[in-house]
Amino acid sequence: MANRLRGLLASDVYTEKGRLRSDDLLVRQRVCHGLSEASTRLKQLISDWRTDRVPPSTREQPFPPAEVMEPIRRAERLLRSITDVSTLVNGLPMVNQDRVWDRVRRVGLAELLQFDWTLVGEADAVAAAAGDWGVLDEVDLAGAEARLKRIREVAGERRRYLEIQA
Repeated sequence: MANRLRGLLASDVYTEKGRLRSDDLLVRQRVCHGLSEASTRLKQLISDWRTDRVPPSTREQPFPPAEVMEPIRRAERLLRSITDVSTLVNGLPMVNQDRVWDRVRRVGLAELLQFDWTLVGEADAVAAAAGDWGVLDEVDLAGAEARLKRIREVAGERRRYLEIQA
């Protein structure tokens, strides 16, 4: 039974190595969940903005004024950044080779934990900030971008760290 489950999951969840890989997947899921919450909130604010502030098209003015559309454009750029970061985190390499696992277990588990802690913390901070966003033109785009930049940097450092261990 355990062998069938291991085969279905493509991981040995009943060993130390399997638990590390499982934890790695949980970290990715947690980071992406935080980013997804921010994305959902931002999409809701865009929708509310369009409903409340974007006037319907008329013959005299077929396109909305640029100043009304600018917050939407900035928010859509932020949405693309969130999606890119989420994809980056999901694409991080996993600890899957025995020799890499042995090295990480012996020396680098604390460093790997620090990378993951930072990724989760930054994603949670983005989600918490998104919960405080009230109106689209008051969204702290610079703060959100700074946190996304930090996630990108830590993901890159984590990737390099695992490559060095290999």
